[in-house]
Amino acid sequence: MANPSALLVREAGVSLAGRPILQGIDLELPRGQVLALLGGSGCGKTTLLRTIAGLQALDGGRIELDGRDVSAMPARQRGIGVVFQHYALFPNLSVRENIGFGLQARGEPAGQQRARIDELLDLVGLAGHAGKRPGQLSGGQRQRVALARALAPRPSLLLLDEAFSALDESFRIPLRRAFRQLQRSLGQSCVLVTHDRDEAFELADQVAVMFDGRIEQCSPPAELWQWPRTLRVADFLGAFNRLDARRAPEPWRRDGGSWIAPLAALQPATAGTPEGSWALTATVQAAHAGRLSASVELLTGDGQAIALQLPPGAPLPAAGSPLALALPPEALQWLPA
Repeated sequence: MANPSALLVREAGVSLAGRPILQGIDLELPRGQVLALLGGSGCGKTTLLRTIAGLQALDGGRIELDGRDVSAMPARQRGIGVVFQHYALFPNLSVRENIGFGLQARGEPAGQQRARIDELLDLVGLAGHAGKRPGQLSGGQRQRVALARALAPRPSLLLLDEAFSALDESFRIPLRRAFRQLQRSLGQSCVLVTHDRDEAFELADQVAVMFDGRIEQCSPPAELWQWPRTLRVADFLGAFNRLDARRAPEPWRRDGGSWIAPLAALQPATAGTPEGSWALTATVQAAHAGRLSASVELLTGDGQAIALQLPPGAPLPAAGSPLALALPPEALQWLPA
């Protein structure tokens, strides 16, 4: 294979105690990209990460890394780095010693170890903390140590298991953005497990949405955000209004399925509303102010729940008040049940 993918998974399956955990998983990750496994608890994303790492055996299918079939290969031979949610640092070792642990275990020459550790300390912005112990660092700094330690042996693939979820937002968002810059500069191939939609869309080149041990859709973030392929994906993303196609006016009425439209597409009806828009009347159920936008919960005349987004600081309508709304036709997408 002239230019193999960083990761190739074909028909991967895992069962535990007779219950299927992964079913027919197919994935391909080009080199230098980030793949996010996105889903709720119990969907199988962590089990899939463990099979890639070699910590969970497959019952069927295969896994390839850089063109090598590693399906039966022990974890230590796969050349993979892993960053866990809770750091897993050695509390009795310094930052420098933690980063160099894997290099020392591999028996690399001392001079090469020092050079690689210094390089990574600079990359993650911890050169001034090299002699400290993990207990002397903030949560964000400890996670950067864990990241540097995983990168030290130059892994062909880096796995991140909810690596940023344990951090406060003030640490989490800057750290994951710094990680994305670092990943791009290194051209590091990564697989990220997360339940955080914002994190997946910000970090990943591809997002795989998982339910019940299967991948429902794997697409670039912009495509997934605009064109979910199933109602289940659209509902999980939480960024769409969904309206029953059987209760729609002409020309949108269908025998089954639903029309979806991005939340931002629903607008109060005005004289400037595009011709041919779907007109709706709804009653305000509740209104919630937010930092980035305000959200208004509505109930249509035929009893369907929808939501309206308003700019931050906009006046909020009172509960019980009626609103005339419109959905432009170009924003509507029909999905079968």
